[in-house]
Amino acid sequence: MNETILQIDAFLGAPTIEALDRVTTTTAQWLDEVFHRLAIADAARIELVAYWPHFLSDATFCRLLAQLLTVVERDRGDTHAPLPIWDDLDELGPSGRLLYYYLFALATPGLLEYYRVLGVPSDVVASSLSSLERHAETHRRKWGTNGVDAGWWMLPIIRGEILQIGSLKFHRFDLGEGVLTPEPWFDTDEQTQLGPGFRYGDQSIGVHIPARIDISPTMLDATFARAREVLGVVWPTNQRRIITCESWMMDDRLVNALGPDSRIVAFQKRFALLPSWRDDRANVLEFVFRQPGVALEDLVPQSRLQSFIIDVLTTGEWQSRIGWCDFDGVPT
Repeated sequence: MNETILQIDAFLGAPTIEALDRVTTTTAQWLDEVFHRLAIADAARIELVAYWPHFLSDATFCRLLAQLLTVVERDRGDTHAPLPIWDDLDELGPSGRLLYYYLFALATPGLLEYYRVLGVPSDVVASSLSSLERHAETHRRKWGTNGVDAGWWMLPIIRGEILQIGSLKFHRFDLGEGVLTPEPWFDTDEQTQLGPGFRYGDQSIGVHIPARIDISPTMLDATFARAREVLGVVWPTNQRRIITCESWMMDDRLVNALGPDSRIVAFQKRFALLPSWRDDRANVLEFVFRQPGVALEDLVPQSRLQSFIIDVLTTGEWQSRIGWCDFDGVPT
């Protein structure tokens, strides 16, 4: 059996009978209706619906889908639930490529009910659900086939921990908990000095930057204003809360290449940067070039940004940094 499937199986454990039943009794017509609602591209939707009977004939993938559904629905609302990061399963054929589409569809009814209970506005529901097609579009750009890029990223979305508001994704977590918390963070003495909002265990919000979005200052102002309005209701708190962002876009040398008027530089300057950094070569190549398997020396730059990245990586490391800024301030 594939090594990644063995890892997933060992982590997830046995599926519930109810989840297995939902997988095996789901019809192609029902999936077609859900994929319409999720605004999946027509060519992908047609393949997904046509392939479903073949997927159901594969006992390994039916069990895997039921396992994922079981854990997603068990952990929904638990921000401390572990979030494993697995390789995609495209090399295993259509069942591997299409797995996360099917998981997202089957999890959608429960996710919509969770959104309703939290009071998530309809526009935020729609933009959050659009994450599936956004990752599918990235997969098509990279590989020319239907699939979901970084399929593991669908898990925190369908668990309800990530909402897309305006241009950005906002992720509810507690500092120091889980794989997506900023690390390295301030040490214990610094946390004590900085106070509420900076301590391990404090409720916090991570910001993630989707592909192909508007990060102009005007759009970001509107995004943060709307996020404060929405998340004050959906994820309320009674103490100072900060936003953190760890990204290749936080390398403060970017101003040298792009200038102070760059949208990327303007985004970066919204945050106070921690002094530490880590080499983020893999991510900057992935997110900026989207050309898997192409060696650095074979990349042909199409912009000042790409030229600068190639120059830096030819002789050194890319500095991914963590930044923070206040979100809803210190309550009075």
